[in-house]
Amino acid sequence: MGFLSVIPRISTSRALYHRGTGKRIVHTFSGNPHRSHGLLLPPVTSFNVMPSLYFISEHCFSFRRFLSVVDHEPGSNVFRLSAACSMAATHVVRRRNGLLQTGVLVEFKRNSGGIGLGVTQSREGRRSWIVLDQVNVIIPGGENFKPEDVSELLRQVELLQDQTRLEIAWEKVLSCGKLVDLEELALVLYGSTAADKCYGAYRLLTTCPFYFECKDDSFSPLYGPRTVEQVRQLRLHALGEEVAHKKFLDFLAVVKTAMGLSFDQKPNRGFWESRSEFTVYLESLKIVALETSASMEKKKSGMQVLDALGLGKNSAGAIDVMIQIGYFGVHENFDLLKLDLPTCFPEQVIEAVGIIKSQSPQDLDEDNRVDLTSLKVFSIDTENPKEIDDGISAIKLPDGRFKVWIHVADPTRWVSRDCVIRKEAHHRGTSIYLPTMTIPMFPVELGWHLMSLRQGEYHPAVSISAILSEDGSIAESFVENSMICATCNLSYEAAAELLARNEDFELSTLHEAALLRSKWRNSNGALNDYMPKPSVCVEGEETMDPKITIKLQDASSPSFVLVSEMMILCGEIIAKYGGEQGVPLPYRCQTPNVKENKDAFSIPEGPARIAALLHTTAQVDVNYLKPSQHAALGLPGYVQFTSPIRRYTDLLAHFQVKAALRGEKPPFSPDYLEGSLVSVNEACRTARKLQNNTERYWILEYLRRQPPHRAYQACVLRFVNNTTAMVIISELGLKNLMVLRSKRKPGEQLYVEVVESHPRKSYLQLREL
Repeated sequence: MGFLSVIPRISTSRALYHRGTGKRIVHTFSGNPHRSHGLLLPPVTSFNVMPSLYFISEHCFSFRRFLSVVDHEPGSNVFRLSAACSMAATHVVRRRNGLLQTGVLVEFKRNSGGIGLGVTQSREGRRSWIVLDQVNVIIPGGENFKPEDVSELLRQVELLQDQTRLEIAWEKVLSCGKLVDLEELALVLYGSTAADKCYGAYRLLTTCPFYFECKDDSFSPLYGPRTVEQVRQLRLHALGEEVAHKKFLDFLAVVKTAMGLSFDQKPNRGFWESRSEFTVYLESLKIVALETSASMEKKKSGMQVLDALGLGKNSAGAIDVMIQIGYFGVHENFDLLKLDLPTCFPEQVIEAVGIIKSQSPQDLDEDNRVDLTSLKVFSIDTENPKEIDDGISAIKLPDGRFKVWIHVADPTRWVSRDCVIRKEAHHRGTSIYLPTMTIPMFPVELGWHLMSLRQGEYHPAVSISAILSEDGSIAESFVENSMICATCNLSYEAAAELLARNEDFELSTLHEAALLRSKWRNSNGALNDYMPKPSVCVEGEETMDPKITIKLQDASSPSFVLVSEMMILCGEIIAKYGGEQGVPLPYRCQTPNVKENKDAFSIPEGPARIAALLHTTAQVDVNYLKPSQHAALGLPGYVQFTSPIRRYTDLLAHFQVKAALRGEKPPFSPDYLEGSLVSVNEACRTARKLQNNTERYWILEYLRRQPPHRAYQACVLRFVNNTTAMVIISELGLKNLMVLRSKRKPGEQLYVEVVESHPRKSYLQLREL
């Protein structure tokens, strides 16, 4: 029976571990090479131990750390051990005569990790000395040994490797109950103490460690017989190791086969997960791939697989393997997997939703809802939105002024503050929108259906309205519970087309009111962020070549201006209402810049000027007691309120405002709001980063597929040094650093081409045309 499969490979560590026991023999040496950390032997002429016994490196042995701790007697080939060595080291190398002479047969560990068998020779300069830390054992009977005899010795040793002999010898020594050295054991095994018999005994002890235990791990070791129970346990352990190794080889064989198949022939994740015997390796590979904080023990099996495949034992190597075997898709979102975000809802949340649908909870505001179902309500969003939080209406009063309404979905009609659904929304913090999927804050049955303002249906809402003065400021404002009917759900493109044709009076009225508001905010120093933003949609992401659609969201288009101005107006009114009623809310505020950024206005109007202005704006803070100026928006106060289905901050504001409308004390204190939103803000930052990284991946994949040398129009946003600038590809809204060959200025237009695009590495190299 072979046992090589269960013997660990030799470590490449600088420390020496005894082959039979695994015990550390002497300290490792490092640091200053002239300090005494070990002992030196004279140079050896080395030979490889037979490959069937161990992994062997090349014949050439080199050693590049040298210690000067051996005294050489002039005119003699004898090397005496230095008295300056530690007591432990002296014990390690003790010999009967205390001397190491030339012609001694030793087994040693090579720098590369292999095992060598050599004969000590006279010194030929310090460079060829061997550190004694690397010697495993001095072979008895090997004195005055000649280098040319080593090959024959190894051949003889190979013939002596019969493990049944060792078992018989163990029984004999066990009955005596004494310790034996290599010479005594060789005598029991082979009836001789010759060098080949002693080394044969040592190799048997090394390859079959069941029967004897090293009691003295010097270079002339002593061995004691293990007990019958110990031998039984070791055999069982070895058998278990052998079974585990066979499972590993089976897994490795299937992996190699899968890696060699074409994409459409590879087994899918379901296949791999159905094979329970593969679970430990797959889970370990996944841990390595996703760089989780798991222990090294859990990464061990995955590292073993990567090592066997000759791949880097890191995240990139593990990802590569799991894609090649079909467990992960070619375009798997590893950023999402690493974050381990919940994509499904807990069972108790699903049960709570079922109760709400079957037993509609009492509407606490039913008696004071204003009937606004006669108003034409527009919901304008991206194409095919899942969560419809808001709708807008407008009329022109007889005196020529505008009255506008922002109708916001009312989730608190369905979800109470103590409900498990609200707590889950708190945990998630926000809905996450990716090109391939949406991870909602509320379960789909609630957020996408019951709460959303679906076209042609009646919905409870919170309606915020204002009568605008001639200059666009708020003359009067109102906050009330309402009942509305969503009249028309439009995409931004469809709304822009209707505005261009001037075909819908109410929509055009809304646009006029939005322009008036924009003019008023600009007069108060508002900064309009008209930076182009991409909207990426991917279909068939599980295939090799999914369909990638990229649309540019132009924030300066009439429909975007209309919606953004109405949402900002709502935030101003809620801040005003909260301040007047003394309601604790997350009031967002921003101080104005102390110095005007005159350089920014020298940049041509467009993305570069916006980038320069945004770069110098102050950080947005939150005040939970009262409203305060928001400089970038040009408002005296601002509260996010229009997205309670997709943003937890807005949902909290709804709970507070709804309580005030009922004349009740707001449920959340300023301290609670501040503490609660710490985790929510972190969740929002994580979501934004994930969304940005995922969109960039798909845009880079889109660019990778485009014809070479295709030209793209770009704009220089800013410089990071004399030659490197941040540019934005105009048609994709993608920002990227690039080296410019000609002198340019911020705001200047240029054409670029793609040199390299690596989506998985998030790397894009552009070249100026």
